[in-house]
Amino acid sequence: MKKKLLGLTKTTSKDGFRYRGIQTTRLENLTDAVFGFSITLLVISSQVPTTYIELQASMYSFIGFIFCTMLLLGLWNNHSNFFLYYGLNDKTTKILNALFLFVLLFYIYPLKYLFSFIGTAIYASIKRSMGDTSEALRTAYTNLKVAELNVDQWQDLMIRFGLGLFFIYLIIIFMHVNAMKKAEELNLNAREKYITRTFINEYFILMSIAVIAILIVVIFGGKAAGYSGMTYLLTAIVVPLYNGFRRKRMKGLNFD
Repeated sequence: MKKKLLGLTKTTSKDGFRYRGIQTTRLENLTDAVFGFSITLLVISSQVPTTYIELQASMYSFIGFIFCTMLLLGLWNNHSNFFLYYGLNDKTTKILNALFLFVLLFYIYPLKYLFSFIGTAIYASIKRSMGDTSEALRTAYTNLKVAELNVDQWQDLMIRFGLGLFFIYLIIIFMHVNAMKKAEELNLNAREKYITRTFINEYFILMSIAVIAILIVVIFGGKAAGYSGMTYLLTAIVVPLYNGFRRKRMKGLNFD
């Protein structure tokens, strides 16, 4: 749907990158189906409530569900933009895309477990600070205690989470490197080559943040899991700063 709309209204990005993949391919359709299945897993992997109290308690994890979905949709958007920009369907892209989907599916359960726990803890704390003493809140806290992790388990979970992001971003980097190797075949001009290099740099930054988060728990153990998690907040600071620098520098370059 996204590409159909773009195909009717525009053929270049706001940075002047010509779209080469306006027509959706079977490879992208497969990827979209896997993303849809992944989001579905976030819901159906939970046990169906058998009482109204359990239903109310299950709502405490909605913050985690939102975070999970936003992350998956962000990855989907990045993947979709790659094919929109380059329109590649070669053997290397197919292999990298298959690896991307494998990591994504393997990544779902650690992602859901981590964000469900954190989201429930945050919302339950907010409700309790507002004076909530309902049975649903007590049930939510009981579920948190059952799922409580020890120090070693927190370390393992944060490492799994970080490795998932690391490999996803690494694969996307390789996809863009492959596009650069096919610059002549794709007829990439100087501006488009520069933009491609900046995409690679941006994903390298994201991958580096994941590495830092992993190193924190590897060095300091599971007791530093909170600091490891907060490391990912750097994404909201570093990436916009880099994109601002990228656009400013691009204005000063002569691509003619």
